[in-house]
Amino acid sequence: MCTSCESCKRRDEYFYRNLDDEKKYFLVLMIGDFRDEMIIPEELVQRFKRDILGEIKLETRNGDNHAIVVAKIQEKRIFTVGWRQFVANYDLQIGDLLMFRYKGNSQFNVIIFDKLGREKASSVVLDPFIPRVQDRGNEAHEIGSSEKMDVQCGRCNNWLEYHYADLDNENKYFLMLMMGDFQYEMIIPEGILERFKGEFPREIKLETQNRRSYKIGVAENKLDTCYNQKLVFSVGWGEFIETFGLQTGDIIVLIYNGNSQFSVIIFDKHGCEKALSVIVDPVPPPVQERRPYGTDIVKSSHFHSQPMQRQPFIVVNGLPVESPPTEGQWRAQLEMDKSCQGSMAAINTPPSESSGLRGSLSSEHGHGVRDVPVSSNIVKRKAKLSSSQKEQLRDGYITAHKTKLTSTQKDVVKQKVQCIESKILIFVAVMYKCNVESPFFLTFPNYYAQKYLGEEARMHLELLGVKWQVRFPDNRGDKKLKHGWRKFAQGNNLKMGDICLFELLSNQSTMVVYVIPANDANVD
Repeated sequence: MCTSCESCKRRDEYFYRNLDDEKKYFLVLMIGDFRDEMIIPEELVQRFKRDILGEIKLETRNGDNHAIVVAKIQEKRIFTVGWRQFVANYDLQIGDLLMFRYKGNSQFNVIIFDKLGREKASSVVLDPFIPRVQDRGNEAHEIGSSEKMDVQCGRCNNWLEYHYADLDNENKYFLMLMMGDFQYEMIIPEGILERFKGEFPREIKLETQNRRSYKIGVAENKLDTCYNQKLVFSVGWGEFIETFGLQTGDIIVLIYNGNSQFSVIIFDKHGCEKALSVIVDPVPPPVQERRPYGTDIVKSSHFHSQPMQRQPFIVVNGLPVESPPTEGQWRAQLEMDKSCQGSMAAINTPPSESSGLRGSLSSEHGHGVRDVPVSSNIVKRKAKLSSSQKEQLRDGYITAHKTKLTSTQKDVVKQKVQCIESKILIFVAVMYKCNVESPFFLTFPNYYAQKYLGEEARMHLELLGVKWQVRFPDNRGDKKLKHGWRKFAQGNNLKMGDICLFELLSNQSTMVVYVIPANDANVD
């Protein structure tokens, strides 16, 4: 695949600049005399819709908040008060890099890498014996002079490194600089291999921000004695490089998602995201037909009982069951329905959908799809599927009973589902008012809940390598997610119209979430 022409690049850049700032990453390299003050590169300022001025807050991955003042001096935006202490706290050196993402309300998440592309463990691991930096509101001037973390000695650094290495790979970020002869093969930096827990996969899948996936082979390079025992990105790497026009000095950040899959964020040498890797092409390539799950999946012969591998997660009200709800249940549902009214039609489902989810399931045999056994202390009716849901099963996903996807949404969803390549169904959910505003809840349809959800109350939702703890109500037969969902929705800036896809990992305690922004799919 060839790189885009100049007209396509200008078009991509135009659409990128019009994205919400919360959807953008940018990268800053520590160079020159940066310790007291640091100029924000003009290329980054121009890509940001908001004017970055005044006090901002930088939040590291261990939850520490740092107040920094951004001043405008001779038309340049400069980190001033509070910056010197931030540099000292994380021992920033020339060649280190900071990756920023805007959270809203003048707050940024920041990932800190050293010059070898490794995360700074001190910004990720919480040491209970090092005083934490606390957010003190509008006191950046005081923070710049008095809010100091202890300077870490060699033993402290070793302790942090030890505990960082013990983290799951899904909690780690890796950075790679394009340098040398990287166009067709690239040596995986030793720092990444050392930080990766366990054996590095021999084939990986890189997924860009616009949901395009690329399979890359990983091989041992023995062509040169100096490369002995080195692992390299090989088959498929050249196509990936050509597609995004990567050049010397460009950077990629890898975020492990499990199952040999990485999310990848691509930056040019100025620290700006490559728009081609972010903007969704309104005319996607033809969707290849995947092996169907079977049109009669609701019959008794298409899923067999064994531990599952990856799994979807339900977001909106789901399938009705045959047993009628009580008057009290209907009243409660009507109140919920009112909260779901917005510019889009609300999805209203009888509340009986949320009852009787726990019970024994009979084994069903099929294409490697696996059931999760649940207890049999409650007798429940088998959930019904609508005609549209039966059609969706052939493409490997399912929506809630009354969710109606447009033709454009269907195309984008099918492409995304293909990229994920799950062996089980993906649940696709459109965000409605009740999902992203008060009362903030998320409900599983009976069909999915009966097949894949057990009685475990606590789970984690994972998005772009960050995990959020959520919990189902105790002692209830439904699977309505409330506890923790509000933080997840607000923390990831979910909006009405966004499309979420959920997968359950093999440990059955973590769900990976993929988000298709509303602007990328709501075209029809």
